Amino acid sequence: MRRALDLCTGSGCIAIAMAHYNPDWHVDGADISDDALALARENEARLHVENVRFLKSDLFSALQGERYDLIVTNPPYVTNGETDALPREYAHEPELGLRAGDDGLDLALKILRDAPLHLTEDGLLICEVGEAERALVKLLPELPLAWVEFKVGQMGIFVAECADLIEHHASIARLADAREGHKAPAATTGRLL
Repeated sequence: MRRALDLCTGSGCIAIAMAHYNPDWHVDGADISDDALALARENEARLHVENVRFLKSDLFSALQGERYDLIVTNPPYVTNGETDALPREYAHEPELGLRAGDDGLDLALKILRDAPLHLTEDGLLICEVGEAERALVKLLPELPLAWVEFKVGQMGIFVAECADLIEHHASIARLADAREGHKAPAATTGRLL
């Protein structure tokens, strides 16, 4: 393993940890938020990590041609209803970092759809979807996802192999594209089919 991506990197903690513990890796951290990227770069400098770079990107939009052995992501996965019901202290969080549609899967489905274009042949995607796990399994029951189990706490983290994402691309793309209200451009589906 040589290249890793932390998509929706936020403060950069996952990208920085991967880079720190794997000094021979090249790690990218991507986020749409300028504020998040500024904080990530501060953390990078403070922790003296040299094998990470941070990029502004709306999911994979600025990563054309980039391929990774590992993509990890903790995208927003809070449902619209849950976001609307959050206590006032959550008002300090940018809504962009929380809201992910009626079932919490709007961004996760786009990531599942587009990840194969950015993974090496044997690459892995690790994605957190939290409570949206049940909705994802219901939407894509045929997609073989390995769900990470913890003794205490967190749930909703899966591992997917690039080959499986390619095999089930048509189903994934249909669901993701419907949420965007259009068909996938030919460049998105060309290599996969």
